Amino acid sequence: MLYKISELSDLYADACIRDESGELMFLSLYGRDTAIQQLLAAFTLKESCGGLSGFRLTPVNDGDDRSVEQVHVRSPDRLTKFSGRLPRDTLFGNLVHTWIYDAALLKPDRSTKTAWFMLDEPFTPEARPRRLQGIWSLYKTLSPVPLLDRWRDVVIRATHSECVSFLEDSDHPPIGKVTAAKVMLTESFSDDVSRMVQAGMIGLNGEEEAYLEKARSANTMAA
Repeated sequence: MLYKISELSDLYADACIRDESGELMFLSLYGRDTAIQQLLAAFTLKESCGGLSGFRLTPVNDGDDRSVEQVHVRSPDRLTKFSGRLPRDTLFGNLVHTWIYDAALLKPDRSTKTAWFMLDEPFTPEARPRRLQGIWSLYKTLSPVPLLDRWRDVVIRATHSECVSFLEDSDHPPIGKVTAAKVMLTESFSDDVSRMVQAGMIGLNGEEEAYLEKARSANTMAA
């Protein structure tokens, strides 16, 4: 589905990610280069001077105003863009495909143990293995202690409620066929991993397999 940017003509988006407060993190945008440059310039101006502190995304061919999504742009200096031209022989003429994104999406912050995960497909059961692998990769990047790959299921299962926030569950879910999550390891993460080792949940000798099997058996009996 395409979404029209209400504030400017001839600009369309097929994907958008906002953070928990509705601030723009990622936008996949189509339009003529002059219109895209006009939008980017408007972000840097005060509203009293014709600038924009945000925009609305309205589904194309959808008359339901309730489906309009608001996107805030309070910190335009954080945004970066990457553009590529579409083939000129298309029905729509000379168009540009531009990605506008917050640099934080690409660079994990080890000082705050925070990183972002994105996937170019919807939040579905079929995409679960790719979500898990991507989130685990960020766990290993941010963790102050080494993590073995075979610990993945146990560690994520034990810590995801505190460390992983899927934006699908927020007031500002992803727009379009994209998935996004924020990974923020807690200050106690190292201690939590140590406790898992001490409890026999993970270890160097395959303890995690026995723990997962025990957990699966308990779930089967409960069902």
